[in-house]
Amino acid sequence: MTQFVGTHTGKLDRKGRISVPAPFRAELEAAATNQLVFRTSHTHPCIEARSRPVFQKIVDGIQDLPHFSEERELLEATLISGSEMLKLDSEGRLVLPEEMIAECELGDQVAFLGKGDRFEIWNEAAARAHIADSKKRVRELRLTVSASGAGASPLNTTPRSVP
Repeated sequence: MTQFVGTHTGKLDRKGRISVPAPFRAELEAAATNQLVFRTSHTHPCIEARSRPVFQKIVDGIQDLPHFSEERELLEATLISGSEMLKLDSEGRLVLPEEMIAECELGDQVAFLGKGDRFEIWNEAAARAHIADSKKRVRELRLTVSASGAGASPLNTTPRSVP
């Protein structure tokens, strides 16, 4: 399983080429894959990238839904139909689809945000704003994460008292 962590900046050239950050390439190499599934996020102005095995888990979850159900149809159209499988070249580069670049308003400066099993590609200024807003919201909500393992709620929104 891949673990993409950290924030890295890079350049997007006029042909839509990017170089995936070395730490992310190392994760893909450790997972024995150079194939990624890219899609425009339905929640943020960014492109999401997942390894093919991680994306397959999403597809499996959708295919567990009843055939012809509205939920399945919506998720297939949003998450599967809007995705593209891309392969890194020998130097860790790839060409992003023009439609995704335009929809996310990516400029020549981009940011790669590691988010565990995926990474996101943002316009660099928008990424900085997203990170700052997320930190602010976490502080306001006093969110914590349980590290106790199975059976524990992974997210705790109960404010903690400070001595």
